[in-house]
Amino acid sequence: MTPALFVVLIILVVFARGADIAAVWPFAWGVMAILVVIHLRQLAWRERYLLALSTCIAVLVFVFDATPIQNMHAALNQAAFLVAFVVVLGVLREAAVSSPSIATLGAYLTQQPTQRRYSALYLGTGVMQVLFNIGVVSFLIPLIQRGIETARPGDLLNPIREQRQVSAMQRGFAWGVVWSPTALAPLALYELLPGVDRLLWISMGLGLFLLMLVLGVVEDTIRFRAHRAVSVVVPPIFPVTAAIGFTATFVSLLSLAEFSAVFFNETIVFGLLLACPIMTIGWIAIQTRTLPDARRVTLGRLQEIYSVQMGQSGTLAIALGCSGFMGRAAGILVPSDDFAIFFGLHTTPDWIVLSILPVALCVFSMFGFSPLMMAIFFGSLFGGMSVLPADATLIALAISCGWGLSMTASPFATVILMINRLGKIPVSRLTYGWNGVFSGLSVLVMTAIFYVCFRGSSQVF
Repeated sequence: MTPALFVVLIILVVFARGADIAAVWPFAWGVMAILVVIHLRQLAWRERYLLALSTCIAVLVFVFDATPIQNMHAALNQAAFLVAFVVVLGVLREAAVSSPSIATLGAYLTQQPTQRRYSALYLGTGVMQVLFNIGVVSFLIPLIQRGIETARPGDLLNPIREQRQVSAMQRGFAWGVVWSPTALAPLALYELLPGVDRLLWISMGLGLFLLMLVLGVVEDTIRFRAHRAVSVVVPPIFPVTAAIGFTATFVSLLSLAEFSAVFFNETIVFGLLLACPIMTIGWIAIQTRTLPDARRVTLGRLQEIYSVQMGQSGTLAIALGCSGFMGRAAGILVPSDDFAIFFGLHTTPDWIVLSILPVALCVFSMFGFSPLMMAIFFGSLFGGMSVLPADATLIALAISCGWGLSMTASPFATVILMINRLGKIPVSRLTYGWNGVFSGLSVLVMTAIFYVCFRGSSQVF
């Protein structure tokens, strides 16, 4: 029943947004409510906590907000859209799981010699997560751990190798969010902050992503300078065919999303909502085209994605839907202009505002608040201000930097929890032990970049 409800929800959201039919939204809310009821017994403490917190925030909106009905509609719409969006991203991820190109590229990344391995894993993870999303973590962790043990069974340096490779992958995923065209937090922010230049944001985010690569390489080299492998690893041949296949898939997804956005006069976020299911069908068909009875295999794979993978998306969708609802409702509940006046944001240098945002988001995430919730909260808060304290694109960039920072520093970040579950690596080791120094240096580098490059940004941009 869950897959059918997800399909209905996606269709309702597409009609509500694409055809601009506001009367459709309440039906989408009803489907979300049914999904919550169906999965109530399966929910872990985190999802139950988020549902309870969502209820409390909803009550506060009705008690204290001047236009509670209108603002509740906006928060529920945000939740419905996020649930639909995370489901279609999950569908695309399942197509990536069975892609030979992805498998070949993943093996290539994990078999690099020591001097190139950090850069290869960082860059490869950052690029692959555009299509694979967090699935790239579940794919690479077993490859890394199995590859290390297979190459040198019982070697005393294997724990060091695991730390270096997992850290490179984790950091590449974290900072890939800052520029990725399909990352959830930036796409949500794009919807909330008026005046954001997405292309400029991606360009600046890509620059930060590469800068963090340099920082990570330096930190990794200095930290492990005393550890040198005795044997020499022969680098594998670059898989040209797999790289071309991946690039073609990436370009096709973005082209289809852009076409859909232009056709419906919508944002690229809505375009991706339409493009992901279409791309999934096409990608699966291409993967199976050389098999005997390819049509039957393709239909069987799509049926598996529909009945199994979509059926298992309930609790995650509920958690992200709650985060979206709370972030939007809380952002609406806090008077944006009063907030800006109280904290003196308009008299504070813009580079200081930009530097504080990532740290604030990361600190909140350390206390159990979802990074997605905080990103949407800050997006709603700044989006409601009459005058922004800095350029809208830079505010969005700073918030997404906070999202990236939380994925190396917060024990509650989804990517940290997934690595912990798959790799059996303690959460404290993944954050404070392996990435504590890197996270601290990242804050210093971000602050320096905002100071040097973006002082007076509201006048420059």
